[in-house]
Amino acid sequence: MPNSEDASNMHRIILSIGTNFNRESNAKLVKEIISEAFHKVQFSEELLTEPVGNVMNDEKYLNFLACGFTEDEPEQIVAKTKQMETQCGNTEFLRKEGKISMDIDLLKYNDQRFHESDWSRDYVKKLIKQFEEKKQI
Repeated sequence: MPNSEDASNMHRIILSIGTNFNRESNAKLVKEIISEAFHKVQFSEELLTEPVGNVMNDEKYLNFLACGFTEDEPEQIVAKTKQMETQCGNTEFLRKEGKISMDIDLLKYNDQRFHESDWSRDYVKKLIKQFEEKKQI
């Protein structure tokens, strides 16, 4: 776990995580990686969802959220999440086949929202609501 020297430099983040390939093992791996990269990480329940958009593969996605803290700026977080996707086996070749080993998006950084279209997805709304009810966000 990263060092947390000064809590005033900490930023609350929410990550959206999904995989449709080696779902269980990739979900377990990414939870370990995210827990090491950020502070006080909590994960939502996992939901199986139908693929969205123009898809090459009809495999269901395992989706969940992570809520935690970091000293990093959004650009650094995005760079870290891309490295995490690669660590979970993401390759351009697999993506072209519709096999998504790992997809991690920064949804929220303090009060700033990203990936606005994702916020309207049912699973995101449901999982955000669960975090709010548990007072985790």
